[in-house]
Amino acid sequence: MKALQLQAVGKLEMIDIDPPAISDDQMLIKTGAAVICTSDLNDIRENPFNVALPVVMGHEGAGTVAKLGKKVRGFRVGDRVATHPVHPCGQCPDCHSGRGHLCPSMLHFGLTLPGTFAEYYLVRADRARKVPADVSFELAALAEPVCVCLQALAQARLTAGDRLLIMGDGPFGVLMAMLVKDLPLAALVIAGHHDFRLAFAPGVSINTNTQSDPLAAMRARTDNIGYDAVILAVGRSQAVRDGLTLLRPKGRLIVFSPITGQTPIDLFPVSCKELEIIGACNDEDRLDEAVHKLADPSLDLGRLITHRFPIEQYRDAFDVASGGHHEALKVAMTFA
Repeated sequence: MKALQLQAVGKLEMIDIDPPAISDDQMLIKTGAAVICTSDLNDIRENPFNVALPVVMGHEGAGTVAKLGKKVRGFRVGDRVATHPVHPCGQCPDCHSGRGHLCPSMLHFGLTLPGTFAEYYLVRADRARKVPADVSFELAALAEPVCVCLQALAQARLTAGDRLLIMGDGPFGVLMAMLVKDLPLAALVIAGHHDFRLAFAPGVSINTNTQSDPLAAMRARTDNIGYDAVILAVGRSQAVRDGLTLLRPKGRLIVFSPITGQTPIDLFPVSCKELEIIGACNDEDRLDEAVHKLADPSLDLGRLITHRFPIEQYRDAFDVASGGHHEALKVAMTFA
């Protein structure tokens, strides 16, 4: 089968390898589509997780069940499925406490498991869900992005009348805005740098590049009250400081995008305004909810897929995904 293998930092190549051997609790998936994530671009550029190379890349994928392991129940060959890349061990204290998404021994497509950028890939059956026939494989491949965005929104603990700011106009920031658009918020604001991407998001969009005082522009959208929740869908330390500044008393800062290194912050307002700083990592079993959202035509989440390439044109696909911020959101690669 054809597969995209990261062989060294900066070196992604298409190779021919044998399809993987199936275990009793797994399914072999014939890939219909796989979608490029920002983290894939980071892995190619610098391998931040020190993944043992070479590895077949990709973690956002969907396809058709081609073969079942002996212990698999509830699926049949030919079923169309969305898959989740995170495979908790199920044995550790975190898994036993319902925190499998934080399992220290988890396996993950494209990191410790062969990924979805291949004609076939394996998934443990509990990490797959059937999808309706009218949900395209490209759309179904967004299951995990929807899962993690739902987790970030859950961490924000939003209620009717709240004011929410999403900082970052990448695919995840836009997706969060799309998922929360029907909640009766007093304000839904997304801030970023690219008018093309901001146009996909409901609510009020602020292009911070065009503002003389971006913080003042964002605060003005709350009548200078401040936000109940700010979600950081951008991995910059300055965003942490800005987000804390924009919160009202008792507000919540949700750190969604990884921010590496030290981030100096002033903890005085955290204490005096009783602010919260909350992480959001992976998701707490939100796959069923995500598939329901993908099948909801009113959300029209398929709009996020702005480009499609056959797998043979993977270099073009990655060029658009890495450099097309003014014309692209999610880039899918399709398989015949």
